[in-house]
This record gives sequence, C-alpha cells and structure tokens, in this order.
Amino acid sequence: MSSICLTPKETTDTLVQSSIKKASFPIVKRMLLSIMAGAYISLGAQGFLAAYGNSFIRASVFPVGLMMIVLVGGELFTGNCLMTFGLIKKEITLKDYISTLIQVIVGNFLGALFIAVLLYMGGMYKKPELAEAAITVAKSKASIPFVQVLCRGILCNVLVTLAVWFASTSKDTMGKLFGCWFPVMLFVLCGYEHVVANMFFLPVGMMLDSSVSMAGAASNLVASAIGNYIGGGILIPFIYNHIYYN
Repeated sequence: MSSICLTPKETTDTLVQSSIKKASFPIVKRMLLSIMAGAYISLGAQGFLAAYGNSFIRASVFPVGLMMIVLVGGELFTGNCLMTFGLIKKEITLKDYISTLIQVIVGNFLGALFIAVLLYMGGMYKKPELAEAAITVAKSKASIPFVQVLCRGILCNVLVTLAVWFASTSKDTMGKLFGCWFPVMLFVLCGYEHVVANMFFLPVGMMLDSSVSMAGAASNLVASAIGNYIGGGILIPFIYNHIYYN
C-alpha cells in the first residue's frame, strides 16, 4: 500500500467499507448529514450563479460543494450511489441500501431548499444580474426533454462518483481537493445534470419567476435522479466490481 494514495483495487475495498458505514448510520445522523450535503452543493451552485457570465469560472467554483462534503462530512445522493459496491459484495442488504438512498435524497432536497429560501429571503436576488442568471438556468433546465436530462444525468454522475473515487484514493487534504475539483469542474463545464444542484436551481427560479414550470421542474428532477443513479449506481460499480473482483 502506497503512503501517498490507494491503488484502484484498494480504493474499491475502501468504497465497500464506506457503504457498510453509511448503511449503519442512525436515521437522525444520516438526515443531518444529508441536509448539510444538500446545503453545501447549493452554496456551490450559488457560486455558479454569481459567476454565470464566465463558463470556466462558474465551473471552477461549483466543486466547492463536494469539497466541503468530503472534508467535513455529508451524505450526498450522487456520491452514495457508490454504495452499490457494498450491495454487490453482499456487505449491506437491499433494504438498507434502498432506504439509505431514499433518506439521503430527501435530506439533500431539504438542505437545498433551505439554502434557496435563505438566499431569497436575504435579498441576494435583488441584484438584477443574479436574478436573471437564476431564472435563465431554471427555465433552461425545466424545458429540457426527459430523455436528454436522463442522458446528461448519467454522464454527470459518472464524473461525480469518479470525483468521490479520486478523493477516496488520496490520503492528504490537497489530493482530496484536487480529486473533487477536476471531474466536477468537467461535468459543470459540459452542462450535465446533477439532481441535487437542480434541487436548488429550480426552486430559486420558481420563486423568482412564476413562468418556470412546476411540471418541467419535476420532470427534470426525476430524470436527473434516474440518470445519476444509472451513471453512479450501476455503470461505475458494476464495471469496476467485475474488473477488480472477478
């Protein structure tokens, strides 16, 4: 074992152990960690809006949310899709796996909604350029066809789960930060769909402009959640389980 980082096989072993730990959390602890993760992703998303005029800067700022989750603790639906490793290895039960993912995505939504309301009540969107950016993003996301969101969601969570993988591989803080930054920056720059970020973007847009469609927002969230799960909960775990354990 390297003193600097784990090998890919050692990292998959770590992800299996992580899934066991995540499945064993008491509900209150899991919900609190999930709410905080939703809040952190939303703070990164707000940075994205603040830097909306420059595509590279907004992509560079957004990963701060995952960095906070990795370094201080949080349960994020997209990252927790990697719990499939533990399910495949029969280290956690299907019941615990499903209940954990459901509780986490609910907590993420509550955290995202809390930050959205806090920013709105704090008058942040009285700045015309910030309000315009928020409305533009929300309208765009609510109008994307279901299948397109689904496909973008798959691509998104391939990258997000690899960011979690990179962070898990590293044994030092800087390695974890860079591990988070590169894949997440790439998915934002490319315009893929992240369900938890959209739990922030869409409510903000709906608070600012009544023309942002509730049906479109719901369609986006459902499609991005399914796509994120396929990318991070099926493709990455099943492929690498076959590579390293068969």
